[in-house]
Amino acid sequence: MSHPLKGVSSEIRTPRRRRKKKKQRHRDIMSVEGVRKIILSELAQKIIGCVAGENVTSENPWMMVRKELIQDNIELHEESSEFLPIRNEILAYPRPELLIGYIPDDRYDYDEFYICVTEQALATVNDIISKIKAEQEGRLYNAINKKIKMWVSQGSEVEVDEEIVKNSRALIEVEVESEYPIFSAFKPQFQITKAEQMRDGYMELRCYDTTINNVFKKRIDAKVQVAPQFITAEAQTTCTYPSNSTTQYQYEIENTEELFKKCEKNIQVFTEEHYEDLSDVLTVNGALNLYSDDFANLVNNPKFAKAVAKEEVKEYMSFMDVHMCKGKMIADAVWHPMWTGIVAVAYADAAPSIFYSGHNQDDVVMKAVHGVNPVLMWSCLDALKPRLILETPREVHKLSFCNFDPNILVGGCSNGQVILWDIRNKLEKVEELEVLTNAQQRYRAQMHSLMGWMKNIHNISIVRPTVVSDLRNSHKGPVTGITWISPHHEFSKLGNLSALEDDEISMQFLTSSEDGTVCIWDLLKKPTIQPGGFKPRKLKRLKRKPSALIAEVSPYAPLHLNLKPIYRVNLIKGDKQNRNVGIASSSGKLNIVKYAEVRPEKNKKRSLHERVIYRPVLDPRRDSEWKPETKLHCGTMEGDYIYMRWEGKDYESGEVVNSELSKIESYSKCHDGPVNTCKICEKSPVTLTVGGKVIALWREDFPNRPVLWRRYRHNMFTTGEWDIFQPSRFMVEIMNGDVESWSLHNNSKYPTFHLIFSSGYLTTTAIHPRPLKKLICGAGDKQGVFRLFFLPQDTSESEGDKVKDFENFINREVNRKKKFLAWQEEWNKKNESFLKLRQEQERELMELDEQAKKAKEAELMEEKAVEVVVRKGPAPGKYIEWVIEQRQLEEEARIKSTIISKKQLDTKELEKRRKPLQKLDEENERKKRKQRMRLREGENIFKETVATLFPDAIKEKPAPPPDPYIIEDEGLTQAKSHFNKYLDIDRDANAFVAANPYKYEFSWRSVLDGCRQRRKQLFLDSLCGGERRKTKKSLESEVIASIAEAAIESGQNEGGGQTEGEVCEAAKGS
Repeated sequence: MSHPLKGVSSEIRTPRRRRKKKKQRHRDIMSVEGVRKIILSELAQKIIGCVAGENVTSENPWMMVRKELIQDNIELHEESSEFLPIRNEILAYPRPELLIGYIPDDRYDYDEFYICVTEQALATVNDIISKIKAEQEGRLYNAINKKIKMWVSQGSEVEVDEEIVKNSRALIEVEVESEYPIFSAFKPQFQITKAEQMRDGYMELRCYDTTINNVFKKRIDAKVQVAPQFITAEAQTTCTYPSNSTTQYQYEIENTEELFKKCEKNIQVFTEEHYEDLSDVLTVNGALNLYSDDFANLVNNPKFAKAVAKEEVKEYMSFMDVHMCKGKMIADAVWHPMWTGIVAVAYADAAPSIFYSGHNQDDVVMKAVHGVNPVLMWSCLDALKPRLILETPREVHKLSFCNFDPNILVGGCSNGQVILWDIRNKLEKVEELEVLTNAQQRYRAQMHSLMGWMKNIHNISIVRPTVVSDLRNSHKGPVTGITWISPHHEFSKLGNLSALEDDEISMQFLTSSEDGTVCIWDLLKKPTIQPGGFKPRKLKRLKRKPSALIAEVSPYAPLHLNLKPIYRVNLIKGDKQNRNVGIASSSGKLNIVKYAEVRPEKNKKRSLHERVIYRPVLDPRRDSEWKPETKLHCGTMEGDYIYMRWEGKDYESGEVVNSELSKIESYSKCHDGPVNTCKICEKSPVTLTVGGKVIALWREDFPNRPVLWRRYRHNMFTTGEWDIFQPSRFMVEIMNGDVESWSLHNNSKYPTFHLIFSSGYLTTTAIHPRPLKKLICGAGDKQGVFRLFFLPQDTSESEGDKVKDFENFINREVNRKKKFLAWQEEWNKKNESFLKLRQEQERELMELDEQAKKAKEAELMEEKAVEVVVRKGPAPGKYIEWVIEQRQLEEEARIKSTIISKKQLDTKELEKRRKPLQKLDEENERKKRKQRMRLREGENIFKETVATLFPDAIKEKPAPPPDPYIIEDEGLTQAKSHFNKYLDIDRDANAFVAANPYKYEFSWRSVLDGCRQRRKQLFLDSLCGGERRKTKKSLESEVIASIAEAAIESGQNEGGGQTEGEVCEAAKGS
């Protein structure tokens, strides 16, 4: 048997032979005239497009490089270029491309390359490359397809035979019989499905804080056989309102045989007389079906039926920054109108679209000083990190990009200020790739690790605000709406709208606030610094800043802290209270801009992974034909919808900002909460309002009433959004995290789909404004997560057909309501007397209800007053118990308030839920009171029942006859009568004494006061010296007399009954 390594020696020796061949090839290439060896850095490799590891590798080391790139490198870097040693040879090379080869060698930290600088060298190297390729292909062919050779015995075939498994006997044949068919009709096919691949693969189930009320069964239903008798009764009725009604009933005929015999005879006679007419009618009915149901046929006919698109929503991605946005809600989100895939999101501690009850216990000053209020700009190309971080002094509640300038973003703060960011060249710098070598990257990481305590002020992703408005002239409440004005029109200081010339462009926008004002701002107006205003610091050393420092300064920077509105409109309702109405949302059609792609391409894949840039198409001639109106749609904090306008002034009022009172054209109170959304459809003059539990649609030519409104029973709505690409569809968000989509051309009564987007309530939504392959909608929730969803698109009709259908639907609803209102007004005029009588009756009922309510309130006030009087102070001798009771009451109140605040409970809602339980308790207490009264009157009830059942038992029996044998003694009878009188007098006297007890209270304080007065008088008399000196006995008698007199007087005053002798004896003892 041969050695086991004998056959392997050839395989071990082959790699050495290959390395020698590689070295030999390098030597052959270097020996060729016109081949030079150079060292290129990573930057030079990127410049010429020959990067090791990307463009060239060890498998494909050769590539052609353009000669222009190498010449540019030599000209730009005349002293440091790697191609300087062979500059002349490269310039003399006639062809436009040079052949460069990569030398893979791990021994050095730098990369070496071959370069052919002559045509002869290029031909020779190409021959060598072709030979190498042929050798590699042959080697690969031999490695895959090997020739079969004869077995050369080395003595190991015996051991191989021993290892082969062989059968020691013949195989046994087994026959198995089973029922046919072997498999069932349904053959299940299972496949592996991962939870993360499915949208609803896993979910979080939370238990709600609901109390389960147990219902006790106290009644038992039992069946009883009864046979009620038939009773016929008549009643005279008077119909006040005549009405047409139909009833369905069944004929019940007892004897049908005789009726059938009569009908047969009549039918035979009728057919004999009208045989010709009957035959004609039968032929017509055979050709035409006059009794067909056309409505059912039209519905089932596929020509007239519209296929409703199946609504499927899929989540695409989500944006969230855990560090900066922890514990924050999304206040507003807006997509960039000209850059696809860019969205700006504002975060706040409390979203303005959420309904809160109770007082705000947050420290506003602490939040303003130490709070972080970020506005992040996200890109769909990177969902883990925001592209830009926009700094703000206060929370931002509203955002809006400029429709015709892609670099301007305006925000409205919670304190009423307006903030502006200029993002010119900011996004490009962040997305620009920075080229660093491995050594530079390691050095930067090491330096950052050592300087973790230092604030990074060179972070290019942080953008400071360019302009912040003057606080003194800004809104006094949070900003709730931002609307841009057409660039070819502008407002003057007096609020008048005028058109500009063709070469002029304005930069004005309009804001609304919760303080009930609408302000117009101008970004091109030169600022006027008022006394006490902000003044920019002037440089003392340099008269002019260097050009490098002014290169990135925004043209709007001089407006910082000096920006103020040019005109203000106050929204006041028509009631007697002259106060501003808080505006919760607003929108106006003051700007129409069309967009076009900067670089249009055919068959472009419109997705979020490829950014498409648009530009505004500003046509002054087209915009001059359309003039924006000075009107605004507003939703108030009180649930009102107001359509207001202003006319402007003819003269200045002398104020810093001229103001005007608005004129209301349409007013309606339709919502039961603040109107968080008020938006106009871009392709139809219809306004959507969302507030409380109501959504409504409005139109300008139908004032004071909604065209269509719907109410949600369970939760309140937060926001709403029109679908830009489908004008008849809009989406509304609910506080429990659900989203409803309404398509009015399909169904105007119910939503087309109802889906769960989040576990918490949603705060804002935004649909991508530019067309993509799929419609994308973003939704923000209370957890600070902005999610993107794919929405279905209805492609059954064109956009123009959908707009026409939507307008026809709205026109039909408006005409129907106008006809109904006209009919109602006419009916009211005809029945005016009856309506007045009915109104008087209702007024009387309301007065009675108010009186009953006032009486109940008075009783409650009296009970509370009694409780307050009782609890006002402690009882004598029980102060400690009273203090303990008061502390327990305070602790209970504190525990209740903490539970309510932590669980975020609504006290009004709890009171509503508590009322039915209180009614049940009152009913139970009333029943118990009746039972007690019944038990208390048990004896009387017993006597009454006995009197009714056994009247003979309670009759008075006659007195027995006198006994003739008894002799009466007159003295004894007289003594008995006197004794009875004595007992009566004794009883009356004891009752009088018990009712009027004798009480005497002796006060030593009055006695001591009298003694002190007497002693003082004696002392004064002794000082005067007018009287003789009194002896000890005389002093004692006088003191006793004075004490007695004082005691008697005090006794008389206090109602006592002591005699003078007793008082004197007491005085002597004292």
